[in-house]
Amino acid sequence: MESAPPDMKRKWKRLNKMRNSGTASKEGHAAEAPEKTETKWHDLPMELLVRILALVDNRTVIVASGVCSGWRYSVGMGIHDLSFSWCGHGVSRLVQSVAPRFPNLQCCKLRRCCALDDTAIEAAARNWHGLKTLDLTFGTQLTDACLRALAEGCPLLEKLDLSGCTGITQAGLVILAQHCNNLRHLNLCGCDSGGTDTALQALAQHCRGLQSLNLGWCEHITDKGVIALTQGCPDMRVVDLCGCSHITDLSVKALSDNCPQLCALGLHCCRLVTDDAMYTLARNGKQSKPEFSKHSITSKKGGLRNLDGRFPVHRYYNTNSTTSSCSSSGSTCSSDATKLPVTRKEGLDTLLGEKYNRHGLVSLNLSGCTSLSAQAVQAVCNAFPELHTCPERTSLITSGCSKLATVHCICIIEARRERSNRERRAGLVVRNLPV
Repeated sequence: MESAPPDMKRKWKRLNKMRNSGTASKEGHAAEAPEKTETKWHDLPMELLVRILALVDNRTVIVASGVCSGWRYSVGMGIHDLSFSWCGHGVSRLVQSVAPRFPNLQCCKLRRCCALDDTAIEAAARNWHGLKTLDLTFGTQLTDACLRALAEGCPLLEKLDLSGCTGITQAGLVILAQHCNNLRHLNLCGCDSGGTDTALQALAQHCRGLQSLNLGWCEHITDKGVIALTQGCPDMRVVDLCGCSHITDLSVKALSDNCPQLCALGLHCCRLVTDDAMYTLARNGKQSKPEFSKHSITSKKGGLRNLDGRFPVHRYYNTNSTTSSCSSSGSTCSSDATKLPVTRKEGLDTLLGEKYNRHGLVSLNLSGCTSLSAQAVQAVCNAFPELHTCPERTSLITSGCSKLATVHCICIIEARRERSNRERRAGLVVRNLPV
């Protein structure tokens, strides 16, 4: 066999050398390259997962808490606000099953959950010891057992809405008041069996920081309970007594004298309230009446403005922007910021805030108070400039009282004064025109 030419041998050696050197370099790079790892959903940081879940609905949050143990821990530690109002007849079973997953929950809404029962609230109280806000509106199947569970398991409770919970009584409210001393807001609208003088006395004794109370249509309430409440809770700011037919001037005078920060009062259908109560409100209002700037003028919309175009420091409120929890009954003071008859930017949280700059009454409902005269109510309206009868921001409600049709706020008075001055100036110009 003939041997290959010398030039061909040299070419093969060169090719083999290049091939060997390339293989060695690839093996070296492969040894030096780090191993690639896959990132999966359960590797997401807790902060990022919680921020993502903040953009979805509550149903998705509950589903996400059951994906895996890592997600369950992250969601449970990071979620502080949850609503079950979307759930139907299975709300009690759902609350019982997911309550242990959210030990740090601070705010829970179970609004209009008619199928909610005491076992669900008992499960919640066993796991949500840091709960501060709870909405149980129209929980018609709830009884005093749920209040006892909340008293034992949720001592930090600050806001509780029990409107429409007709199954609770004064016994459950007394136990709740004895243990939940941090209560700031309580809604008992429609709780006729629970809203009694005994319950108010317990609240006055144990919940001295109470600031908002809705007693709408609690027909057993009398002056005795309201006077005790004002003496024990001097920081009261929002009080609704609509439909409390036994309330007289004594209750209104006690609220005016003992609660200097009172800013919203509902007296719908309190027909025993007379002019004496109104004059007491007016007298106390004049003592703390905000001073208007001497350089203020009336704007085209009827509101007072400074010469630089800005509103004065006092606030204006609007009852037309919101609806009441007892709107069908005429109640105006309600349970949360979306229902209180003030502007959405202000709301209940602003009125109950520690830094709220008080300027007296900003909301007053006198609808159905047929014993009042226009002169007495006008005195109240003059004492509190934030009470308005103009359509743009009605906060003094006098519907159903034909005698109060002549009551007008400062906006209407100033607008009429400006119109008469303008007409008078126009008449002078016409008379001075050359013939």
